[in-house]
Amino acid sequence: MSRPEPVTVRPAQPEDADSLAGLFGRLGYATTGPVVAAQFALYHPGASFHALAAEHHPADGAPRLVGAATVSIQQRLYAARPVAQLTALVTDAEARQLGVGRALVRAAAELARNARCERLFVRSDRRRTESHDFYRMLGFDEVNLTFDLPLDP
Repeated sequence: MSRPEPVTVRPAQPEDADSLAGLFGRLGYATTGPVVAAQFALYHPGASFHALAAEHHPADGAPRLVGAATVSIQQRLYAARPVAQLTALVTDAEARQLGVGRALVRAAAELARNARCERLFVRSDRRRTESHDFYRMLGFDEVNLTFDLPLDP
């Protein structure tokens, strides 16, 4: 049995925008490289929002971006410690089973720990049952019911 190729996680960069847009499209988020690139200008990485990129390093080629995650650190007026939300997590279908999702969640949890967060949570559409199984396997507990109020622009 061959070992999976190495996967590394690093901060995402504006030059990753086109690849990130493609990955987010797989989640059903219709976006483009220019939109993603513009978002990088709206936040300061390392403060309350983090974007992570996972690269696969095959033995016979250049590294390829195969996954992404975004993490939001949220301070709450009623609690001494913040929480972290995994606001997006996506893995290229061709890179499944390489440990990409696990590596991204591990990096997100480390960011949360470094920010003194009391927990990392994720919101997931009810239809994404495969994702739910993945999160449970990693130790996430199902604890909340979420309600959305659509807002007109």
